[in-house]
Formats: sequence, structure tokens, C-alpha cells
Amino acid sequence: MTLPAQLQLAYYITIALTGLIGNTTTIFVFSQRRLRSLRSSFFLTCLAITDLIFILILVVALLDELQIPIMTAPVCTLTIYFSHIASFLSSNFTLAYTTHRLIAVFFPMKSTTFLKQRTNRFLALILLTFASIFYSMSFPVTTTTLRSNTTNVVYCEEDRHNKLLFPFLFFDTLFTFIIPFTMITCMNLAIVYKLQGKFAYVRKTSTMPQSTNSSGQSASDSVQSSQMNSNNNNSETHCLVHQHNRSLLAVRPTDQYKSGSNRFAPSITPPQRRTSMYYTNTSFRIRSTQCRATASAKTTKMLLAASTVFLVFNLPYHLLLFCFLFNQHQPPWMLNAVNIARLWFFASFCVNFFVYAICGQRFRNEVVRLFSCLVICRYFNIRNQSKSQDRQDSIYLSHRLKPSSLTRLSQSN
Repeated sequence: MTLPAQLQLAYYITIALTGLIGNTTTIFVFSQRRLRSLRSSFFLTCLAITDLIFILILVVALLDELQIPIMTAPVCTLTIYFSHIASFLSSNFTLAYTTHRLIAVFFPMKSTTFLKQRTNRFLALILLTFASIFYSMSFPVTTTTLRSNTTNVVYCEEDRHNKLLFPFLFFDTLFTFIIPFTMITCMNLAIVYKLQGKFAYVRKTSTMPQSTNSSGQSASDSVQSSQMNSNNNNSETHCLVHQHNRSLLAVRPTDQYKSGSNRFAPSITPPQRRTSMYYTNTSFRIRSTQCRATASAKTTKMLLAASTVFLVFNLPYHLLLFCFLFNQHQPPWMLNAVNIARLWFFASFCVNFFVYAICGQRFRNEVVRLFSCLVICRYFNIRNQSKSQDRQDSIYLSHRLKPSSLTRLSQSN
């Protein structure tokens, strides 16, 4: 093989190994209970499964490149069929979680009613059913020719003389490239515009000294009024306690004992304690709301980065394929550009793990926890195996030493 072929083979091996490890880890991490509360975790898990299927198809092509007789006629047709489905689902799952983020950013109060796991599963089932039915058109379009008469290995390609090929590729480009990419781009721009508007509003409110003074005056006024109210409430409670003591002096001792022995009667909390509990509850609510807003902003940034990386890695290849549909005479430079863009396109199926790990703190923590648990379990397994091996060796040595000891005893006698 020549040097570019060797580099291409090394690139395929790197993509395959990285995709297998990264997508498998992503599936395990997003299946954890700590990340199930993330509304887009279901589509991210489905996207990781889709990428893993495409990586397995790439492994089959890599084995065929290494001259392993694996590309038979059924494997050829199934490879093309599942590659079309994986490409379609990858684009539309990215569109789905981008739509989730758009709803969460523009309609945060109504996002919990719209973004439910039942709705996500129903939408994923619809996409999978549509892809399975529509891409069954790839079976009559795919042709196979035997490489030799001695083996069942075939050359796998699409029949250019078939009349169904052009409408099939046109609708495939429409569903996989034009509609999802246009909507993802528009949604990303809308999310960025909304986030910039929020940041500008926060900066504007933080740089206004008059508003801070007025808010400080209003806060001091509210504190003074709360102190006056608490003083009035203290005086009222003092009067009530004095009247209650006088009433206890007026009744008989048995009634006083009965009223004092009722320990399970509901006690009246003082108003000052009620006001302090109210302020603590409101402070806890404000803190929890701020934590949720911070977590939502971090999730939005992570998913925005993931969808942008998806566009960058997939746009050149799909754009060149779209040009190929309407240009029957392709120049040589365009074929070379398609081969280079195909390599760039294959990398999109293993890059999501790195995007999640760089931009998502919760994802990164779960990955560290998962690998640490694996290392600890592996350590204890090795330790238990060594202990069991030592125990077996000691039992074996004891069984071997028993006859010799018996012979020594017999000789001494």
C-alpha cells in the first residue's frame, strides 16, 4: 500500500476505536439517574446509539479494506441500509435536542409541560419508523458484483442506471441535509441572540447606580417596616400571654392541670419566628431557582456547542453530495474534495463525547466517577483472584505434604 492509503487506514482505525469507546461511555453516562433529569438526555442517548451503529458499519468497511472476506451480498445491502438510517437519525436527533433548548430558553415556564419523556419516546419512535420504511428503497437501488468466482465477496455500490436512484437521493438529501441543517442553524442563531439579550440586560442592571441606591433605600424601608411590625406583634403576644395567665388564675386548679397537661395541643408560633421562617424559605427558593438557572445555562451552552460542531463536520460532505445530484459531469477536483469531506464527515460520529466532556461539567464528573468505579472494581477483582489463588496453592501444598509426614511418622515408629 502507498503512504496515503496507510494514513487513511490509520485514520479509520483511530475513528473506529475512539467512536466505540466514546459512544459506549456516553450511553452509560446518560443512562445514569443523576443525568436523567436533563430533558435532552434521552435524545443524546439515542444520538450516541446511532453514532455507535455508524461506527460499527465503518468497522465492517475497515475489515473489508483489510481484505477480510466479510462483504457478502446481504452484508452489503444491510450496510448501505443502516448507514442511511444512521445518517438520517443523527441529523434529526440533533434537531430534536436543539428544539428542546429553544423551548427551554424562550419558554422556560412551559418547558416542563412540553418536554416530557413520553413525548420524547413517541417522537423517537416516529423517526425510527419513518426511516425504516423510507430507506427500504435502498434495497432495489443497491447493486452487487462478485470480485472473484471463488468467494462470495462482492463490490458494493449504488446503481446509477436505476430510475429510482435520483428521487431516492433527492429526498434523502432533503430529509438529512436541507431541512435539519436549516432549522438547526436558525435555532442556534435564535438561542445565541436570546442569550446575548439576557447578558446585556444583566450588565445594564448591574451598571446602574441609581437603581442600586433606590433598591437599597427600599430595602432599608422594608427592614424598618418589618422591625415595626415585629415590635407590634411582640406587644400583642405579650398582652395575650398576660391575659392567658390571668385566666389561669381565675379557673380551678383541676382545670389548670388539665389545660397544662394537654401536651399534644397545637402550639401557637410567635410571629417573629414565622417571619424568620418565611425569609429563610424564600431565600432557599431563590437559591434553588438560581442553581436551576445556572444549570440550564450550562446545559444550553453544551448543547449549542454540540449542534454547532455537528454542522461544521457534516456541512461540507452533504453540500458536495447535493452538488453531485445536479452535476452529471464531475471534475477531478470535486471527487478529491468529496473524499476529503468524507473523512471529515466520519469524524462527526466520534466527536460528541469530547464536546460533552469539555463543555459539560456534570457529564465530566459522571465520566470520572464511572472510570473510577471501574478501576476500583478491577482492583478488587484482581485482589480477590490473587487471594483465591494463594488459598488454592496453600491447599495444594498441604495435600502434598500430608503423605510425606505420614511416612516420616511410620519410619520413626
